[in-house]
Amino acid sequence: MASSSSKVTVSRVVKAPIDKVWDAIAELDFTFWSLVERSDLVGRSPGEIGSIRKVTFKDKTVQKYKVLEISELDHFITYELIESDPPVPVMSAIYTIHAQRVTSDNTTFVKWSSEFSSDGGLEATQDSKYKKQEALADLSNLIESI
Repeated sequence: MASSSSKVTVSRVVKAPIDKVWDAIAELDFTFWSLVERSDLVGRSPGEIGSIRKVTFKDKTVQKYKVLEISELDHFITYELIESDPPVPVMSAIYTIHAQRVTSDNTTFVKWSSEFSSDGGLEATQDSKYKKQEALADLSNLIESI
């Protein structure tokens, strides 16, 4: 029997124009997220395909993410987890953050999804869900306060 991957998607409407929201997520530096202590670019330019971000969380977890795809036109960025210290309980994880304009009121719909390899069990998916919810709340609070 073939194993399948698991997916987590969290969304939120941010009360700000898409340009402000995209500016906060396009470089994949996570400066909006209260769990992040620092974010460093490793080689290349920010937001460039193949660029790597080293993110240090406040709990001292250090993860590296590689940008796989980015679209200024469609406002999305896809990246993968390539390294984690301490290790995470999944072999592979690919993430996409997608911002879409809500034309009726000039707000932005933000969707953040993760796809985990088949070894990504309930603990990994629930943890991802809650962290994304917190991160999107932080993003919304930061942008809406500007």
